[in-house]
Amino acid sequence: MTNPPEWLGEFADRVAALVLAVDVLAPVGCHFCFESGVWEVTLFAAKTEIVGGPRDGLQRPSRFCLDLAGLTALFTAISSFHWQAHSLGRRDDLGAHIAVEGEVAGHRVWLRVPARVPETLDIGAVAHLPDRRWKEAW
Repeated sequence: MTNPPEWLGEFADRVAALVLAVDVLAPVGCHFCFESGVWEVTLFAAKTEIVGGPRDGLQRPSRFCLDLAGLTALFTAISSFHWQAHSLGRRDDLGAHIAVEGEVAGHRVWLRVPARVPETLDIGAVAHLPDRRWKEAW
């Protein structure tokens, strides 16, 4: 995939800064594409896999909060703002997510932030249980 335009990278970084970790946050990933005049951007907190101990191999989504007021402030105009509470079916790989459509830096943007990383994507972090911060979070 090619690098995003500079404005889009800056936008994604600003959205990522609004992802507030509840415990230890795995890396935040971003998928983007340009389709029919709209930049589609999906930003997600990756999963963490435990290595060692009785929970070895367990994969867990990152627990986080999203600053919604801050998120809306990143747009110069918003045409829709939705929360999808559950997956809409087998082919819905995003499941529960926030979706905002609007304008950013003169470009049409459709931003989605799912509650969990899409299943098609791999682990983002590894937690070694001997590390105390992971024991407390898990």
